Amino acid sequence: MSFETSTGAADVTSLDQDLQELRRNKFSQNSIQEISDWIFKVILRDNSENPNASELLNALKSGTVLCRLANRLHSADNPDITQLIKFKESKMPFVQMEQISQFLAFARNYGVPEDELFQTVDLYEEKDCASVFQTLKSISRYANKKHPTEFPVLGPQLATKKPRPPKGSKPKHLQGMGWSAMEYGSMKGASQTSEGVVFGQRRDITR
Repeated sequence: MSFETSTGAADVTSLDQDLQELRRNKFSQNSIQEISDWIFKVILRDNSENPNASELLNALKSGTVLCRLANRLHSADNPDITQLIKFKESKMPFVQMEQISQFLAFARNYGVPEDELFQTVDLYEEKDCASVFQTLKSISRYANKKHPTEFPVLGPQLATKKPRPPKGSKPKHLQGMGWSAMEYGSMKGASQTSEGVVFGQRRDITR
């Protein structure tokens, strides 16, 4: 993508920047606010911390909120385990990134497909904000599938895979036959010998 600036020079953006902008535009401020409300109001039940849409990424960067989210979802499946992931408030980058990675490991085990998971740098360095929001929407779908009355879903629910229709049985005159010329066609007595097919040797094309 390129356009003319006031000085007449072309201002060119990279393909990565263009793709990132396209992904970012998938999420409106209202959509991001819904994600924030889902995390803080619904799952963590903490209205006092609920950030607005523009503050959400910054609120997630330390990884503590994500770890709390993972622990809450896990405890719904395992009431006896209230803290699956240990975390702490820290200003140290490696601690914060490790906590983000722990959340991603939980999301992967929870069922979120690999192609719907963001990378640690997508959040910590804001490389791809849209992928962060997409992961959170995805995990809401799996939480809703496990506990539909407890966890509402962001966006459409997971589709239920329909079973394949039963396969019809063979006609009676073909049942019990290991191989049927009527089903697969007949070679009319043809064989490798009669057709001159020889493996491992040169073929005589003069015949």
